[in-house]
Amino acid sequence: EKYDQRISELRNQHGGSDKEQDERSYLIYRLEKNREDNIFEEVMQPLVELYMQEKDSKTIIERVKDAMINTVNYTKIGQQEGKKQQITGKLIDLSLMDEDNLCVIDIDIHKDKSIEEIDKIRQNLIDSLPPNVGLVKTAHGGLHIYCNRNFYLLPSNRNVKVAVTDCFDIDVFAQMTKYKIENGQETQELVQNRVVAPNTAIRETKNNQRVTLKYEAVNDWENASHLASLREILDKWNIDIEMSYKDYAQQQHDRIYGVQINDDGAIEQMNDEFAQACVDGLKNLEIHNNPQPINMEVSLLSIFCGLYGISNESIRAEGIGNIRKFNKLSANADKNYGQASSNGERKPNPWILTKILRYHNKDYYEQIIKPLLKKNYEAKKKEKQILINQTLVPNKIDLTDDFTLLDMQEKAANGEYENEEQIVMDLTRLLVYYEGETEDIYAIKGYDAICDTQVLYHKLEGTVYKQLEKININFKNKKTDEKDNSKPITVKHIFKKYASKFVKKGCKFISEDPKILTVFQGYKYKKLDTIDYECLQMYFDLIKETIAAGDE
Repeated sequence: EKYDQRISELRNQHGGSDKEQDERSYLIYRLEKNREDNIFEEVMQPLVELYMQEKDSKTIIERVKDAMINTVNYTKIGQQEGKKQQITGKLIDLSLMDEDNLCVIDIDIHKDKSIEEIDKIRQNLIDSLPPNVGLVKTAHGGLHIYCNRNFYLLPSNRNVKVAVTDCFDIDVFAQMTKYKIENGQETQELVQNRVVAPNTAIRETKNNQRVTLKYEAVNDWENASHLASLREILDKWNIDIEMSYKDYAQQQHDRIYGVQINDDGAIEQMNDEFAQACVDGLKNLEIHNNPQPINMEVSLLSIFCGLYGISNESIRAEGIGNIRKFNKLSANADKNYGQASSNGERKPNPWILTKILRYHNKDYYEQIIKPLLKKNYEAKKKEKQILINQTLVPNKIDLTDDFTLLDMQEKAANGEYENEEQIVMDLTRLLVYYEGETEDIYAIKGYDAICDTQVLYHKLEGTVYKQLEKININFKNKKTDEKDNSKPITVKHIFKKYASKFVKKGCKFISEDPKILTVFQGYKYKKLDTIDYECLQMYFDLIKETIAAGDE
């Protein structure tokens, strides 16, 4: 009866935009078409929850034991049937599991960080996690976090770079599609979806030496059960990738504005302007007691978690005062107000408020919060740029150094650059510019094939830009399966971004001023394969007689 009443209420609703009317009609159609299935699901919900609880009681090792594959010869390659190879670890293929609830968050900490920095970032991330997760330290110091998906709708099995910072990237792996799809039909071929298990060793070449690295359990990984939900963890970091494929593609660019984890793994503080905007938007909400996913409803606990994360006491107090003043609380929420407040104070995170507004005050989010997120992102980006410019000390052009633009092009093509700063440092070995009479003059180091030496060529901007545009950048830590349809970054882009590191006041033959380009770095010479000492003897004799006064 309640189900039919819901359909009747929708039929009696009128008005709204054409889009809203279409959506309402489609919802009525879906409710009527799937009436029996939906009613069955509602009846079966308690049994489903009981089944999920039973599955939750299983430990990680019990859940993955039939999905483990041996790795061989200190690689991440699975053992082939019939071949005798040295077993050095295991892989977990999520597609081989008989359930699809287990998922793994992969924190890939960038390898250019020191061991101390990597350890600090990893520990900060661990400190932000709920206790009931399985933790594995990866071979390069990153982190695998085992948790339950709990119906979180991920766009794909392997969600690469759902968040990116300057220090680490976050991937999420789960079993969303078990079998491959061909011509619109599901086949019997499994989609390979593997994660390296703990106690697995791999070998790599580092500084011309073979080193053994290991994946190690951080906690009692094998026996972890009743795991935390993926949603709970991502909500802490203000990361949301639960959306349709269409929305996922459209919001790829916007997502970077919402991530509020600092490079060291700690949750970023919210400034007063942003905090006040969030508090002002928390109005006319229906607030419930039981914590549900934020995209479904607003819970009292999520409100308190967000408000207690605001550092400004005055704004925080205003927000807490507004909960009852401007919103409608359910009876249970009102009854458990004090308990929710106490629990929220123990889990402060102001960025939860932006997600609440995104789903439950959409117009306000689009008009006020989204521009502030973008502003906040741009400010952080600018701050980072200023810091880099302050700390980056450019190299000097050295004509005795054989490094040329060709070497830079090869490094870029091979993906040897990990970040923009490395590109800048190499480019400062080759290029400077200074103000000319009518336009800037660029001095770029190049190879003189006739003399077999490095020389400085003085060129105009257009000519140099054409050279730099030919060098496309493929960063080393960029995932190979990352879909990126944007234009490739070239060295020209990097040069223009860091132009202040290449500018000189002018050019002189010889100058002690570091802000002036010194042209003279020694006379040009041609290297000889053999030396004719007879030809040089007259000069040796002259030096001996006139300078050394005949003294051998």
